[in-house]
Parts: sequence; structure tokens; C-alpha cells
Amino acid sequence: MSRRHAERQVDEEWAGFGPDSLKPGEMAPGLGLDGFIPYLLNRIVNRLNTDLTSELKTVGVPLPFYRVLAVLAAGRGATVNELSVYTIIGQSTLSKALDLMAAAGLVKRETSEEDARVVNISMTEKGWETYRLALPIALRQYERAVADLYQTGRKGLLRGVRQMLDTVRASDFP
Repeated sequence: MSRRHAERQVDEEWAGFGPDSLKPGEMAPGLGLDGFIPYLLNRIVNRLNTDLTSELKTVGVPLPFYRVLAVLAAGRGATVNELSVYTIIGQSTLSKALDLMAAAGLVKRETSEEDARVVNISMTEKGWETYRLALPIALRQYERAVADLYQTGRKGLLRGVRQMLDTVRASDFP
């Protein structure tokens, strides 16, 4: 089913429903919060971020710093625009974090030789040291979150989440 067809179908299906259409516990007819995937994903991510933030504080690494370092570790560098997409941090907040990270010696900025408007960010050795300190904390959080899923369940969930991301993606970055 195409995205446009799915949108039309939803518009037609929910046109005219009101409070009398809902049963207790429903957010829409036949759909409770416990069955609404975006709500459940948001609750999971919020809980994981809260726990990860708390754990990272024990080693002095703010969550935005960890996100930047993780993206840089995965790609061995990125532009500020790419970092904003992959870290899910807005440009102005990311810019402030990068200023603090550069001042702390965790990252370095280099203006692209091809385009002076593009700034490339890479991790310094101190950034790698900090990432190696924070990574085990993040991996423990991840393992705790998926511990009760069998390997086949993990793969299926990952496949489904990636399909959802492909559907809602707003950037040109993968």
C-alpha cells in the first residue's frame, strides 16, 4: 500500500469520530495507547534516555556528548548537519554541545576544503577515551532493554523499526 493511499484510508476511516465513539482506555476507536506503536516507542526511548543520562553522569558524560561520540565512532567523522540528524539533537543545541566538546578536547572541527560552509567534526584521542568509558554503560542499558527478546524477536523488531524509519524519514541521510 502506498503512503498516500494509507493516508487517504486513515482520513476516511476516522472522519467524524468523537468522544461517544471511544470506549474507556481508547485513544481512537479500537485503538488503545497500549497498541499505538509511536506511543510505546516514545515511552521506551524516554525510559532508556532517562536511565542512560543518570548512568552517564557517574562518569561525567552528558547524554548529548555520548550521542555525538557514538555517531562519530560509527562513521569516523561527520558534518554538523549529519550529526544533527543522527544524534536527534537540534542544530542550535548541537552547536553549543560541540563548542563545549571542542573546548574539552573531545572533538575537533575542520572546514571542508570543497565547501567552506561545511564543517566536519571528528573525535580526538581524548574523545575516544571518553567514548570507551561511556560505551559499556550504554551497552548495559541496551542489553537490559532487549534481554527478554529472543534473537529472532530482536531481528524482527529491528526490521520493523527500520521499515518505520524508512517510511517517516525526513532527511537524505540513511
